[in-house]
Amino acid sequence: MIDGYFIILLIIGVTTLLASFLPIVLKRFKISFTIPVLILGGTFYYLSVPLPWPDPTWDIDLTLHFSELVVIISLMVAGLKIGLNYSWKEWLNPLRLLGITMPLFMAVVFIVAYYVLNFSGELALLLAAVLAPTDPALASEIQLNKKQSESSKNLGAQYNLTAEAGLNDGLAFPFVYLAILWSKSDGLNSDVWLEWLSFYVLFKTVVGIIVGIAVGFLYSYFTTRLSEGNTHRIHLAFVALSLTLISYGLAEVLNSYGFLSVFFAGLFAHYHQHKNKTNNTGHPSLSFISNIEKFLIVFWMLFFGGSIMAGIMNFITVEIVVFSICLVLIIRPVLGYISLYGSKLSKRHKMAISFFGIKGIGSVFYLTYAIKNGEFTNTDQLFSIVALVILVSVLMHGLTAKRSMAAIEDDNTLIE
Repeated sequence: MIDGYFIILLIIGVTTLLASFLPIVLKRFKISFTIPVLILGGTFYYLSVPLPWPDPTWDIDLTLHFSELVVIISLMVAGLKIGLNYSWKEWLNPLRLLGITMPLFMAVVFIVAYYVLNFSGELALLLAAVLAPTDPALASEIQLNKKQSESSKNLGAQYNLTAEAGLNDGLAFPFVYLAILWSKSDGLNSDVWLEWLSFYVLFKTVVGIIVGIAVGFLYSYFTTRLSEGNTHRIHLAFVALSLTLISYGLAEVLNSYGFLSVFFAGLFAHYHQHKNKTNNTGHPSLSFISNIEKFLIVFWMLFFGGSIMAGIMNFITVEIVVFSICLVLIIRPVLGYISLYGSKLSKRHKMAISFFGIKGIGSVFYLTYAIKNGEFTNTDQLFSIVALVILVSVLMHGLTAKRSMAAIEDDNTLIE
C-alpha cells in the first residue's frame, strides 16, 4: 500500500509546478490563476486525494493560523510596494474608502443580516465585520506590481486598491472584537462600549501602528549604518519575511493589532533610503516574499475548492445567495463609487476601484478567530455566506480583473 505521506508530497510538487506555469498559459485568456487552482482543488476532493479536507466547515485552528500567515505576508508585500512615496494628499482616496465605504458596507450587511436573514445582533455584527475588509492576498494581481518610487508611482486604481487592502484588514478587527464582546455579554451596555473604545479601538490600534513604524524605522536605520561595503553579506531574501514575523509577533505580544503593525513596518522599512534619496541594496527583497505569498495562495485556493465540494455552502438559502451576489456586484461598487465621488480621479478609475473590492482570505481569518474566541451559536450559515461571497468574488473578479486593469493602464486619463 502506498504511503499517503508520499502522495501528499507528489501533489504538492505537481500543484506548485502547475502554478508556476499557469501565468504563461493564462496570459492569453486574461484570467486569474486562482480560478484554475480553485477548480483543481474541487477535482482533488472529488478524486478523494488524501489531503486534510474540511468536513464540511473549516477546522478552526488550522484555518486560523494558515489564513493568518497568508494575510500578514500579503500585508508586508503591500507595505513594501507603497513605501513612503505618497504624500498625505495622495492618501486621501484610500482613506475615503476606509472612512466611508467600509462603515457603510458594514451597516448594510448588518441591517440585512439582522432584519432579513433573522440573525442575532452579535452574529449580524460579526458577519458585517468579517466581510468588510478587501483582501490583500487574492487582490495581488490588480494591485501594485512593483516597489514604487517618488519619480515614478501609480496614483490610480492599483495604488488605491493596495493602500485600502493594506489598512482595512487591521481596521476591521475592532468590530470583530465588538461582536465577540457582545457574544459574551447580555448586551452592549456602557461597560462593554467603554472597554471596546478604550482598549480594542484606541490602545490596540495605536500600539500596533507604533510597533510597525518602530520595527521598520529601526531596520532601515541599522541597515543604512551597517550595510556599507557589506551588502554582499546580507541575505536579503529573508529580510522581508523576518520583518513580517518580528512586527507581527511583537505587536501581538503587546496585545495590539499585528495586521496594522506588519503593514506599517513595510511602509517604513525604506525610511532612511527614502529620506537620503539613496538606492541602498539593503532593501528587503520583494521577489522572495512575493513568491512565498503566491505559494501560500495556491494551497489556500486548493483547499477552498475542496471545501466547496465538501459542502461548506450546504447551509445557504435563496435569500443568502441573492444577498451574497449583491454584496459583490452591487453594494460594494455603489458604496465605493459614492466614497470617491468628490475625488479628482477619472470615472474609469473610480469604477475600477469601486468594483474590485475583492473579498477573500482575511474574511476567513476573522471568522475563525471570532468563533474560537467568542461564544457564538448557529455559525454554520456564516461559514456558508463567507464561502459564497469569496467564491463569487474570485470568479467575477478573476474573470474580469486582468482585462479591466489592462484597459485602465492603457488609459492615461487619471484625472477628470
